[in-house]
Amino acid sequence: MANNLLTTQAFEAGLNPSESWRHWKEDFEDYLEALRYSEAPEKTKTALFHHLCGEELKKQLRAFNLKPNDSCEGGTLQQVLQEFDKYFLDYQNEIFASFKFLVIKQEQGEQFTDYYSRLRKDVVECNYGESQDRMLCDKLIQGLLDKAV
Repeated sequence: MANNLLTTQAFEAGLNPSESWRHWKEDFEDYLEALRYSEAPEKTKTALFHHLCGEELKKQLRAFNLKPNDSCEGGTLQQVLQEFDKYFLDYQNEIFASFKFLVIKQEQGEQFTDYYSRLRKDVVECNYGESQDRMLCDKLIQGLLDKAV
């Protein structure tokens, strides 16, 4: 399948491994779909995952000890992705996410809608539950540069 599409970058956990995994997985799934690998045999899809994932994920994948099935030695791609989903769920750090959210302020020259979008994106990671809308509203007002608004 010759193509001109750039490959997905190798996974890097960074400061927020859970979020990094979610974004990398989304990019990888888009890559599979764009090149029509999503229709390929399981062995091909898992080989592509191994090729693109990088050393960080390969080391963890070996530790999962996935059971072979008829179509693939180390499990299907879906099994692999589910194992990583479970693994990275443990890395959700609500306290760090809350800290990041609470220090957000509107930047000089930043449009109100852009500021609101940043807050909206980050508040989700905090897991405030039923208080999410209240926290968003409070932070929105507290972080505004133009107090007249």
